[in-house]
Amino acid sequence: MKIISSKATLLTALSRIQGIVEKSSIKPLTSNALIEANEKGVYVSATNLQIGMRARYKDIETVEQGRISINARKFFEIIKELPEQNITIYEKENYWIEVSCGKEIKFNVIGLPPEDFPIIIKEESDVFAAWETEKLINMLDLTSFAISRDESKLNICGAFVENIDNKKIRIVATDGYRLAVIDENVGDILSIEEGFIIPYKAVVELQRILTEKEKEKKLFILIKNNSIVVMIGEVELFIRLLEKKFPDYKIILPGDGYSKITVKVNKDILKPALKRIAIISQENKRPVLFTFKENTIHITAEDTELGRVEETLQLEEKASEKFSFCINSMYLLDVVNIINDDIIIEFNKEEENRPIIVKKSGSGNDLRYVIMPMVMD
Repeated sequence: MKIISSKATLLTALSRIQGIVEKSSIKPLTSNALIEANEKGVYVSATNLQIGMRARYKDIETVEQGRISINARKFFEIIKELPEQNITIYEKENYWIEVSCGKEIKFNVIGLPPEDFPIIIKEESDVFAAWETEKLINMLDLTSFAISRDESKLNICGAFVENIDNKKIRIVATDGYRLAVIDENVGDILSIEEGFIIPYKAVVELQRILTEKEKEKKLFILIKNNSIVVMIGEVELFIRLLEKKFPDYKIILPGDGYSKITVKVNKDILKPALKRIAIISQENKRPVLFTFKENTIHITAEDTELGRVEETLQLEEKASEKFSFCINSMYLLDVVNIINDDIIIEFNKEEENRPIIVKKSGSGNDLRYVIMPMVMD
């Protein structure tokens, strides 16, 4: 194999896969990139066996067809330090790979047998669902922060995706203490009987690629054999799904018609106050007391080792009656940080110690956050 490419194109190709390849592995191929040059173009692929990526690069010239497998991180470091000139990559005997730039610079790097590289995406004529890129980016941005990172609770270490009434897609994320739920009509409905869980690391990669390719109006998605394939522009992403059952999150979502108090809160006033409260409350994850009375919110936090903080904020709209709740205020701050509007807080009047519901002002029921209560010492 022999190809010639600009530095910029190679950097784009290699930077895309750095979040997938493993730094050290008992399976060296999961640390490698596979470069293929054939009649369709030049492809760069990588996989850690849970997430795989392949992309085609039209700007790379194929001099001789073939395939090589090379350490992705070292190759990236080499290309990054080369001057802004065309770079030639040439396959030699015994899997040695020559990387040259001009007449002065030449690296010879040991590769691996490309035939051992696992097949990431098979060329098959499956029917993909078309989704709107911008809407899926928004759904993931508004929920992914709530995904658990605790690998002892593997069934919540990902984003749960399911159909709603064969009209919308729902994404749910939770860490056991808070819940994020969003519904959206993104396009074609996937033909699935049950929902599926996209692992957290795969969600991060998916967000990164979709954001990079956000000018592509549509992406194409397929679910097959406990995996999903996402195609957007020249990039194909393969994701192995979590083979776990997501908890029944609906039992903590309130139904319609329950007796509640709703209050609209100005984001720009609440956000700085939550940051100040966190100076005391977050050292030992202390509960924060929120008391709503008429046109004010009184926020209090206390820590036996650090001290006490309290602050009173003015409401633009009057609370219909006095109510209080205790929560981890960082969960509310996470919500305020991610949405671009004021919030609506719903308090359940009928039952004590029920979760607090937070919505985006004017969003209806399409976006909801549930924050579990805490007990004040």
